[in-house]
Amino acid sequence: MSAAPGGLRGWLLDQAVPLWTGAGWDAATGTVWEALDHAGRPRRDLDRRLRVQARQAYAFATLARQPGVCPALAADLRTRAEGLFDFVMTRGFAPGSGNLASWLAPDLTIRTAPHDLYDLSFVLLAAAGLAAAGTDVSAEIARLEGALDRLAAPRGWHECAARRLPRRQNPHMHLFEAMCALYRATGAPRFAARAATCRRLMAETFLGADLRLLEFYDAGLRPLTGADQREEPGHLVEWIALEAGWQALDLPEGAGGAPLPPPEAMFAAATAHLSPGGLLPDVAGQASFRLWPQSELLRAARLMQGAGADLPERLRPEAVLARIRAGYLETPVPGGWYDQRDGKGALVSDTMPASTFYHLVEAFLCHDSGRLAGLTPPAVDQTAKTLS
Repeated sequence: MSAAPGGLRGWLLDQAVPLWTGAGWDAATGTVWEALDHAGRPRRDLDRRLRVQARQAYAFATLARQPGVCPALAADLRTRAEGLFDFVMTRGFAPGSGNLASWLAPDLTIRTAPHDLYDLSFVLLAAAGLAAAGTDVSAEIARLEGALDRLAAPRGWHECAARRLPRRQNPHMHLFEAMCALYRATGAPRFAARAATCRRLMAETFLGADLRLLEFYDAGLRPLTGADQREEPGHLVEWIALEAGWQALDLPEGAGGAPLPPPEAMFAAATAHLSPGGLLPDVAGQASFRLWPQSELLRAARLMQGAGADLPERLRPEAVLARIRAGYLETPVPGGWYDQRDGKGALVSDTMPASTFYHLVEAFLCHDSGRLAGLTPPAVDQTAKTLS
């Protein structure tokens, strides 16, 4: 990662955006590739996840509305975001069942369409990103809300239309993220209410009194045990950022709910899993270290530093960023990254997943500004009137 003027925001705009709107963009279809290889070439042979199209739409829309982005680049990013979102809405639902797709073949035909909550959460997040950027997506949001209602469960939401088990905390975390973003962009109270439901599950079910964030549950949201359970420390630090966003919202009266544990306690619980080299594992107890947990660690550390927390030296944002640079961003391709290393630091991945861009946008914009990326004031004030 070469030094870029303007800090990490400069790296995003001057190096990452040209790569992911260039080699990472499938110009023939107006979509994005699932991944690039380490030489920066598209992996045309790979199936594509529909959620990646949605995540890139959100990332492009978020970058388009950052202060100081030149008008031409902002317009281009917004146009790409709108095109990706339109692809999802017009090509991402299976004829007949109406289920949202998960996997697409290289020719973009639907391989699987389980109507998955995790995928749907990212489509809703993309809609929020576009609404915040000033695009009228009110009709699409209404359709997506109907799609979400199909997954309603007595507590939370089902995994997919077939009610696959185990149930997971991760889709609920991202639904919380999407609902907060939609409320932030529109002011419509129903989004705050859904977000509050997800947050209540976090406080009462997913996060134990011992501050272990468990991932897998049975049909009644009772945690699985033993080898059927796992922890992902990156999700616990991700919740720190999402809770900071929730606390920054101008919430309807009575919507706040019980507080989560202090961020310092959650941060300590997550970083107890840090490797000797200071990396956060994908799964607690496993020697696999992907880029995305490091980016979420950076975002949480920056927010906590901004709130006055006294962090140990190796957990200060500058130290976390130094490890990200050295282990993941020093690549031959400007704007690219390595995805995964093992416990000895050896590179084990062979692609740059496009899905990581969303994490880096959120973490790097937060690092430079000390604020969550989504807290940038919306481009327009009219959206709430159309969605309330």
